[in-house]
Amino acid sequence: MADVLNVLILSGHMTVEHDNAHRSFRLHNQWITTLLEDTGRFRVRVTEDPRGLTYDVISRYDVLLVVFEGRDGYHDAAVGFGAETDAAILRFVHDDGKGIVWFHGSAAQEDRWGYPEEYNVMRGAKLSAWETGLRPRPWGEALLRTTDPRHAITEGINETWTVTGDDILVGVEMYDGAQVLLTTFDDLEAYEKAPVWPMSHYPVAIPEEGIAALPGINTDQPLAWINEYGAGRSFTITIGHDIDTFRRIEFIRMFPRGVEWAATGEVSLTGPDRRGDRRINPWPYYNGEG
Repeated sequence: MADVLNVLILSGHMTVEHDNAHRSFRLHNQWITTLLEDTGRFRVRVTEDPRGLTYDVISRYDVLLVVFEGRDGYHDAAVGFGAETDAAILRFVHDDGKGIVWFHGSAAQEDRWGYPEEYNVMRGAKLSAWETGLRPRPWGEALLRTTDPRHAITEGINETWTVTGDDILVGVEMYDGAQVLLTTFDDLEAYEKAPVWPMSHYPVAIPEEGIAALPGINTDQPLAWINEYGAGRSFTITIGHDIDTFRRIEFIRMFPRGVEWAATGEVSLTGPDRRGDRRINPWPYYNGEG
């Protein structure tokens, strides 16, 4: 087994979508921790208030995993990490050659909130309701496509697979150099057939011409991608709203590999072995054997 990689989850201050009486961001932290540590490749720690973290703290880890939105409601302005922590994160990735993972809604950062543009450069993409048309697709089952040519993160994963009940974020502006790993087709028909869209809590900027003019409509939209930034690496995956996605075998294989790649630039994990006596192992099926 390769050396254990130290992961720091930057968490807390999530929107009500992910922090309410029925769904807590702490469950996401728990699921992520269980999935990663079950591989035997990672040791995970969590902080519920990363604002003001210094470089001395961050530099002890191999990869940062962001589960932080910095606001209570979708229409609220977010509170970022703060200038000192922003500088520490950028140095950690760009100069130290380490990694960062942007999970689900944490990748959405409006310019008006004061996040540095350098985060978009590091991520290899901008996700903004007001500038790129970022929006959740109408609710329901979504068909995902693993892109070609394959990367080691997605090697062996089905060409197409589905998730149900996830928040599928589309309207992403990709930057040159980023490599897309996973897409979904953002068809206009789904919007036209939806009973209600957008929901009242969606901060969606609809063009005067209507939803047919939304950026990226009727095109393949990225849901996961990687990007190299200086000496380091960034992995973004915008699915993962609920446990249903975490239980998909494709996600179970892909997500730890993405985190490993962000931390090291290489992929050694192959996915859980469920043959023979191992078929009765509980989720997420690795159980420390990698």
